[in-house]
Amino acid sequence: MEMRRHLCCFALLMTLAPLACTGLTDANPILLSANIANPQDLNAFSQFQSCVGHAYPLPTSPNSAKNYFWPSSANVSSNASLKLFAACAGKIGQNDDDTNDPREFVQGESVHLWCDGSSTAIRFFHINVTPGLMNQHVSAGAMIGYASLLGAGDPPASDWQFSENFDISVVDGDDSRAENYFSKLDAAAFAEWSARGVTSLSQTIAPGPPACTSYSSNIGTFGIVVLTPPR
Repeated sequence: MEMRRHLCCFALLMTLAPLACTGLTDANPILLSANIANPQDLNAFSQFQSCVGHAYPLPTSPNSAKNYFWPSSANVSSNASLKLFAACAGKIGQNDDDTNDPREFVQGESVHLWCDGSSTAIRFFHINVTPGLMNQHVSAGAMIGYASLLGAGDPPASDWQFSENFDISVVDGDDSRAENYFSKLDAAAFAEWSARGVTSLSQTIAPGPPACTSYSSNIGTFGIVVLTPPR
């Protein structure tokens, strides 16, 4: 009987092992040990489930389950200035959601970072990935590229408030299961935001959740948090 129990457990582990590696379930989420950008290089972000940007993910959410980020003045309208980092150890790659993104190659690319042995992943929008890094494994905190903050044919912004932004979606499972980026940070990574005035998770989540009837990405819009002091 004891041998049979061990064999059954071994068979179950063998069945579950591929799922743990692919990150296609929400059974093994992790917290992120690094920030996707240095908070000192940013001036604003959008709250989770706000009416900023556009509804995401469709068709399951009427609000924006993304977090958008605006650059500091030193990084305005640049495609090779604002550094982006791996928030966990994992593999950089693309799925159909990335390669079917209509903005791909117009303002950077969309890519995923699938965290090791976990259902947690980070989807980066508008990123110029470091050449040769696609489909490679990276360590938490490693630089993976630059934010693409100037679309093809767009004029440079006059100030950071008018700059293009980049956005991310943290997911547990597939891309329809979005999470608030700030809620997924471990204590040390979240503490890095305190110098920019973010000390509570309540500051990062839009109250409601109301169903959005319109969207905006203009600084001053409700749901966009300006960091203090702007840099």
